[in-house]
Amino acid sequence: MKILFLSQRFVLPMDTGGKIRTGNILRELNKLAQVTVISNVESPKDDPYLDEMQALCHRFIPVPWKEAERYSLKFYASVLMKKFSRYPVSVLNDYSRALENALLSELELHDYDLLICDFLQSSLNVRQVSGIPTLLFQHNVEAQITQRHLERASNPVARLFWSIQHKRMLRHEKAMCRWFDGVIAVSDSDKSIMENWYGATHVYTIPTGVDVDFFKPLPDVVQEQRLVFTGSLDWLPNEDALVHFIESIFPEIKATFQDVKLLVVGRKPPPRLERLVNGRADIELTGWVDDTRPYIAGSAVYIVPIRIGGGTRMKIYEALAMGKALVSTTIGAEGLPLVDGEHFLNADEDGDFAKAVIGLLQDESRRLALGDNARNYVVEHFGWSKVAQTFLDVCQTVANDRSGGEQIKSSSSGEVEGIT
Repeated sequence: MKILFLSQRFVLPMDTGGKIRTGNILRELNKLAQVTVISNVESPKDDPYLDEMQALCHRFIPVPWKEAERYSLKFYASVLMKKFSRYPVSVLNDYSRALENALLSELELHDYDLLICDFLQSSLNVRQVSGIPTLLFQHNVEAQITQRHLERASNPVARLFWSIQHKRMLRHEKAMCRWFDGVIAVSDSDKSIMENWYGATHVYTIPTGVDVDFFKPLPDVVQEQRLVFTGSLDWLPNEDALVHFIESIFPEIKATFQDVKLLVVGRKPPPRLERLVNGRADIELTGWVDDTRPYIAGSAVYIVPIRIGGGTRMKIYEALAMGKALVSTTIGAEGLPLVDGEHFLNADEDGDFAKAVIGLLQDESRRLALGDNARNYVVEHFGWSKVAQTFLDVCQTVANDRSGGEQIKSSSSGEVEGIT
């Protein structure tokens, strides 16, 4: 099977949940099919990783681009200009005329059985594609994220922004879930939302996976009385989670364990978070690291205090595969087939979250038992090879159902004309 895979964001290094999922599926999928990846590439930042694409695909097509630096004047000016569009800002940010032209050119020159668009945000780049089955890889229900931002917004300006973005995201996501011949969701709950909110009829589910040989307990690492969080800090749900945890939950934990520390591992800490932890000896922001495993292994409890988000969190399976005791909110563990008290501890209220962490810090045998049980469960069910085979099965189903897909495109094509 010949697959053209559009990944607007260069997949390497795999330093976000979405890139980890995409990269590992590509690596395994390339063993089962002939995959060509087309992606934006930013030089010189991405140059060191270009050779590594050989392991992920049969052929790689790089398209040069330059992203506006987050929180820069250019970034805010771009957001301001895009607020007048009928499309969500995040979708407009991932549109590239050069990428769109490169995609159309490749489809003119070569025959493929299927085109896959990675993430809803990339969908404007495929709006002129026709004559080939198409599949949208949805890592989240994006409108669920904008809805939760709106619910958490604390001032009128933020509420107005997220209200507008939520309405635009609902409209665009609905159109895309109907336009593509098939949609892949990463959880049954996401699949149900797409079907119920949007009337989508060709939605398939794949499980979340983890490299259980790479993420495993490190017995030689000394464990400290420390909490750890890993994740991309330039993703707003992670920023919100950490700010809230530090302000509203961490103080209660420290009232019982004065010496407990918080380790935050992730790229691009935002200014608000940096200001919050500035001068504090009990909280460390590492920034980007090559390998998160020593930081996870050396901590007593892994925390996921997510209040906003969608899809599934890759980092949870990584932590569980390393045998870590984990405390998460319901939203944090959303979409993962985990059992509270058996694989992790679930806590949504601030006080309950603090008590769960305190209980694990007090009881080493409980921590070890919870972590061991979770490790065994993840190893048995969620290796990447199984995920990739399920992914390929969906690809073949969508590619063989061409006639139904063409009917969907023609009925909603007006929803994706233009980018303004």
